[in-house]
Amino acid sequence: MSPACDCCGEQVNKLNQQVSVMRKEIKNLRQMLDSAVRAHRKHMISIQSAVSKVALCEPAREQTPSPSPPSSQAALEKGNIQTVPIGYISSCFSVKNGTPRQPTICGPSRAELRIQQSVFNNPEHALVGLEHYSHVWIVFLFHKNGHLSYKAKVKPPRLNGQRVGVYSTRSPHRPNALGLTLAKLDKISDRPRFKFLRSPEEAAAAIRGVLSADPRSVYRRTRCRDRLFFFTLDTADITCWFGRGFAEVLQVRCYWIGK
Repeated sequence: MSPACDCCGEQVNKLNQQVSVMRKEIKNLRQMLDSAVRAHRKHMISIQSAVSKVALCEPAREQTPSPSPPSSQAALEKGNIQTVPIGYISSCFSVKNGTPRQPTICGPSRAELRIQQSVFNNPEHALVGLEHYSHVWIVFLFHKNGHLSYKAKVKPPRLNGQRVGVYSTRSPHRPNALGLTLAKLDKISDRPRFKFLRSPEEAAAAIRGVLSADPRSVYRRTRCRDRLFFFTLDTADITCWFGRGFAEVLQVRCYWIGK
């Protein structure tokens, strides 16, 4: 082999090593960015909670020394409870009209609980071991009541106009619009859902179709040295690397569809 070929081979090896190092650095930077975004999200939630507490407090009319903040135990004894929703439930019943009053009336109906990523960095970790149980208790909040007014006595539909106490009924209009239900656990899925694509196989075929058409602009194809390319498909962010005559998918990151 001639010295020129040896020199070219060494250059190719060096370039491959540099590309490998660049990919690792890009991966580390993205992990750091994701951690920073999660920390910022938690910080914003704590700030919003603090601002809401300040807004609820009326300013004192007289200049008096402020008492020390009550402890969490004292707040619980006074009934001041602050909750954070861990997720939202959606079912095949979109409105209250026609929704069965008892779950056994319509057995084939299904509902889905989506855990929010704002509560846990890895929501799937909080569900480890839950698949060993057949049923789960769910404490929920009627956040779409339509109005917040409530009465001590209500008229249930099947009592022919008779008034009874609100606590002896299933009325969602009550001082604390909380509910408790026993749900049968069908399955646990930690995969994000697509909004338009119907399966991961269909998503893979769509990615191959996009890359085969080379979606880069003329400038990026001919004059830009950066071979990385990013694009979004449905609920997935795709990172790919374009070489000479080929395209390599480096990362596919899907995000959850939340409310």
